[in-house]
Amino acid sequence: MTAQETANDRATSFQAVQGGGEHYSGEVLLVSAYAALWAILLLWVAMVWRKQTSLLVRLDDLQREIDKAAAEKVKK
Repeated sequence: MTAQETANDRATSFQAVQGGGEHYSGEVLLVSAYAALWAILLLWVAMVWRKQTSLLVRLDDLQREIDKAAAEKVKK
């Protein structure tokens, strides 16, 4: 067998690798990736929602203080 024949044999045949290493199914990896992305998205939405609620409370407090200051100014 010459070097040319060996190269052609390797190019056209598939040799499965036997041995260690971790193997995961593509379906499992795809579902895991989507689950991780959805979890990150839901966490981000929850954090934005919480921050928005906090800002609305602060805005209401500021509006109340402005109204109180305006009422005191009118009394004077």
